[in-house]
Amino acid sequence: MDNRFEAVNPHYAPSWFWRRFVHSRAVQRLFLWTFKRLFGLRVRNAELVPLPAAYILAANHGSHYDLFLGLAAFYEVTGELPVPAAWEGLFGMPIIGGIVKAIPCVAIDNRVEKDTRRVAAIRELVGHLRAGRCIVIACEGERHDQLGDFKHGAAFISLLTGVPVLPISLRGVQSLFKSLSWPDRYRGKVEAILHTPLHPAQFEATGGTRAEIIERFTLAIREQVAADLDYPPNDVAAKSQP
Repeated sequence: MDNRFEAVNPHYAPSWFWRRFVHSRAVQRLFLWTFKRLFGLRVRNAELVPLPAAYILAANHGSHYDLFLGLAAFYEVTGELPVPAAWEGLFGMPIIGGIVKAIPCVAIDNRVEKDTRRVAAIRELVGHLRAGRCIVIACEGERHDQLGDFKHGAAFISLLTGVPVLPISLRGVQSLFKSLSWPDRYRGKVEAILHTPLHPAQFEATGGTRAEIIERFTLAIREQVAADLDYPPNDVAAKSQP
């Protein structure tokens, strides 16, 4: 077990039991097997990702399972759990709360009045990257029926730290849980498609203000993620309306 808990907000510190449970290699292998068995999870293009290295994993958010699918996919590639940014409400849930604290996830609250908490979350994520760990960000911030607009967090943190962004397209997730009947909603055929890492220097080299660089970077991340999805981005859906 590494020292990843040194960067954890004390308010979200996990219990000893959940730390030992989540970081047991046997439990992690069972977790990966379960997601491969239930959801047919398959990782593509792992050869595009030089290892070992820290990455900001930037993915779409098409289902309620994406947090754990992303963890399982990258665990398959690296053998280590990355550190995800996750909705703050998960931390108070029975069992799930214990697991996300023990990973540990970084709590995110998108409400404006919680701006101070978001700054603290960015500091936590940066701390994990500087310690050589990978982090996971669902760039839309919430689940949508189409691929939503991406927030600037992944690009901002990449420019701040120099750590590249690894775009990931999660295919086969959009209908999970939302529209399938039981027990099919607990099954699927999911692919995690990895793309070529995007380095912040390539966007800084093109010039412009910091805001313009972040916007270009964010659009490039979204374009890569959208390229291999099996559901449309919201801009395409909007253009199809009469």
